[in-house]
Amino acid sequence: MQTETESVELIVILALVAVFILFQLRRTLGKKTGYDPSKDQPEDKGAAYGDQNDDRRRQNNADDENNIYPILPDEEQIEPPVNLGLSKSSPFYAVVEKIHQLDPSFNVLSFFDGAEYAYGLILNAFWSKDRKTLRSMLSRQVYDQFSGAIDAMEKKKLRHENKLMDVEKIDLLDVTLTGSLAEVTVEFTSHMIMSTRDADDKIIEGNADRTIKISDIWTFCRDVKSADPNWTLVATRTG
Repeated sequence: MQTETESVELIVILALVAVFILFQLRRTLGKKTGYDPSKDQPEDKGAAYGDQNDDRRRQNNADDENNIYPILPDEEQIEPPVNLGLSKSSPFYAVVEKIHQLDPSFNVLSFFDGAEYAYGLILNAFWSKDRKTLRSMLSRQVYDQFSGAIDAMEKKKLRHENKLMDVEKIDLLDVTLTGSLAEVTVEFTSHMIMSTRDADDKIIEGNADRTIKISDIWTFCRDVKSADPNWTLVATRTG
């Protein structure tokens, strides 16, 4: 049998063993192991998202600044200058400007181009006795004059042998506007070969080998509000 002293010593030993085991368990269980998601999160979530929002706002502001197109007030809008084909010092500038307001396609230089084409077309129609072309381009009064001259040539059995060589220049002599009816008078300076032959093919007037300088003053008329872009020859005279 164990004595009382041996029993006490055994109890003390068991108590010490129990304390040692508890100490070891505490050391092992008290440690954190494995993945801790809190370590990947910012300490201040609100601050982190606020920084991202600030970055986005700064980027959007920069984009807006790069795409800003200022709109000037109406009084500061710059209109392109209107080219009327003549100097502002011209005595006809104001009238031409009014014509342009009614017909934005009108300017003096483009009119000269069309007038030069009409000049050659009308002369050749007259010389070749082409009444159909003349009727489409002349006023009634001017057509009657041209047609009468053709009749006189036919009665005498005469024919023109003329040729327009070139148009040296076109000068603007007058421009008027009555309502929407515009009249433009120009002087053509040209070079032509002109001769007239009789029934026997003899030259009775002019020279078939010599170029002469001719000056013609013609007046063209058109309703500039009309959709018809063609001008009508309403008067002619020699310069």
